[in-house]
Amino acid sequence: MPSWNDNSSSSSNGDSVTSQPPATIFCSEWRGMATDLPARCEHHAVCEKFGAFESIDSGRRFLGCAQKEGPRCPFVQWIDLEWPTPFKMSLARIWGMFDDDNSLRLSQNLAIGEENYRILKEKESMEKELRFFKLDFAKMVGDKEQALAQLGNTQIALSEVKQELEKKNLCDKTATNIHQVLKAKAEKERGLMK
Repeated sequence: MPSWNDNSSSSSNGDSVTSQPPATIFCSEWRGMATDLPARCEHHAVCEKFGAFESIDSGRRFLGCAQKEGPRCPFVQWIDLEWPTPFKMSLARIWGMFDDDNSLRLSQNLAIGEENYRILKEKESMEKELRFFKLDFAKMVGDKEQALAQLGNTQIALSEVKQELEKKNLCDKTATNIHQVLKAKAEKERGLMK
């Protein structure tokens, strides 16, 4: 939909005065102060030369308020006559296409912005999960290291117990052998005594 009011206050009179200045575009042939023209704005100051760049008046030259500081008055005096109807219809169609394209681009930008927001939220969530994963992993590694240390200590203790057991078995075996030797000697002596 066009961004202008179809009830434009421009008329077929080239010197018509409207109440709302249009958007402008730089024009190297028509610019600067209109000191050579008698038109004065509501501030009773010399007007500035502008080229319209809005709606069906695009390309038309006009005079407007030249005040740079403070509020500008709505004075507009058209220099060029109104465009012919077929040309205005073409301009309206072009501006309509421009507005449609802008609307589409805004919709796409909004969709892209929403997708970026969703991705950022997902990224934040994943980073949070990663932090928890890292903490859990560090705890698991710490627990594993502690278990390995305990296992090492247990293996050392078990090895010491095995050595003690082997010493005891060796002592017991030795004691058994000595006992058997003494028993055999005692039996032999008993047999000799009989």
